[in-house]
Amino acid sequence: MCSAKVFQATLLAVLAASFQYVAADKMTWAPCDEGLTAFTPSSVTLSPDPPVIGSAATFVITGNIDKELQGGSVDMVVSFSGFPIFSSSSDLCTKTACPVPAGPISLTLEELLPPIAPPGDYGLQVVARGPDGAELACVNVNFSLVLPGHRTNVASALKMKLFDLLKTARGAGEVQQQVLDRSNMYMTNRRRRTTEGIHMSP
Repeated sequence: MCSAKVFQATLLAVLAASFQYVAADKMTWAPCDEGLTAFTPSSVTLSPDPPVIGSAATFVITGNIDKELQGGSVDMVVSFSGFPIFSSSSDLCTKTACPVPAGPISLTLEELLPPIAPPGDYGLQVVARGPDGAELACVNVNFSLVLPGHRTNVASALKMKLFDLLKTARGAGEVQQQVLDRSNMYMTNRRRRTTEGIHMSP
């Protein structure tokens, strides 16, 4: 009974740690000038989330605009750990279909992340402007950039952490032995069934 409780407590601790780790990678966003612009953002999505160094990342900003647009521009500023490191300006009509009628609007920003970019926490500010340069919308996005194979590495690290905790937990050796015994029994029975099937075939 004691070993089972130790095992359950250890497993819950590792799962809690993994949840916190994954949650820290998720993208968050907020409007810069809510209620003060013609374009009111309602959602921002990032794919993949978190984005991977050396791969493409796609941001989609959706919302509603209260007037028709013939064109404009989209300005972006990227920061790393709070310090601006990159900025760009592009034609609004390369991010959405123009002219833009009043009503729902969707801006798609696809960026190829350079392979030399360091992993860590990044910020992105997107400002959409009309043909006259007036601000239409402003969105701040926070996300984490990770190395290729990040999720696999996290899973492996969690398995090793669980194994280490089980080795040091009092009474956990009994639980480990039970798991190993059941695994060995399953494999033995599986091999026996396979062998019997071969012997029975003509």
